[in-house]
Amino acid sequence: MSIPFFDCNVMFGPRSAPRPESALSDEEILEELARTGVERALFVHAWAKEYDPRIGNEQAAEWAAAHPNLTPAFVLLPEHTDELPAGDALLGYLAAGGAQAVWLYPKPHGYGLGEAWCGAMFGTLAEAGVPVLIELDQTSWGEIDGVLGKHPALNLIVCRTGYRITRWAYPLLARHAGLRIETSFFEQHLGIEAVVEKFGADRLVFGTGLPAYDSGGAITPILYAAIDDADKRRLATGNLESILWKGARA
Repeated sequence: MSIPFFDCNVMFGPRSAPRPESALSDEEILEELARTGVERALFVHAWAKEYDPRIGNEQAAEWAAAHPNLTPAFVLLPEHTDELPAGDALLGYLAAGGAQAVWLYPKPHGYGLGEAWCGAMFGTLAEAGVPVLIELDQTSWGEIDGVLGKHPALNLIVCRTGYRITRWAYPLLARHAGLRIETSFFEQHLGIEAVVEKFGADRLVFGTGLPAYDSGGAITPILYAAIDDADKRRLATGNLESILWKGARA
């Protein structure tokens, strides 16, 4: 069966200390995506995480402009230090760069996800329908519960979750309609099948973690999952398409 894949979790740009086996150039990442049948990718630029969000976001916008199959996700900071705009100006900033989602890296960037730090930003993103991606090691399930409790309209994709998460994640999937799990590190035995049966296929979003992690290992569990073909296509492409911010296309 041929399924088009739309990857929610790719990073382009030079990283500070990549493992030798994952030190791929941008061109090699594109080749790997094509080789494994990933037709489109939502990506972040490494400089936005490891150097400066504004400079990295500029690089992402330029890279996406030259590659129609790539969609940029910008890295944001809370507005309090005036490094990035807030409110309507933030949405204008995202739209100008073509960003359709955002990433947060609170640990290296030095802030918390609570209301004192991110409440206004989450309010803006939730109201506009801009999805947020974050790796689990940047937060906690308790913090995620708090964010979505305060901002129930927010679409939050949790990436790199690991395989022993179901006792943590299931209560929050039941409680928060906007919570989604990225599939590449969700390695629970028959975990995809269980989530689809219990919560619906729309709660899982395909991602690879390229170039730090292998794309084939992320694709295989979806191709061979014991779910129907329509659900496989939702996981592979449709779920991400359905929540990306449309304001950037206006």
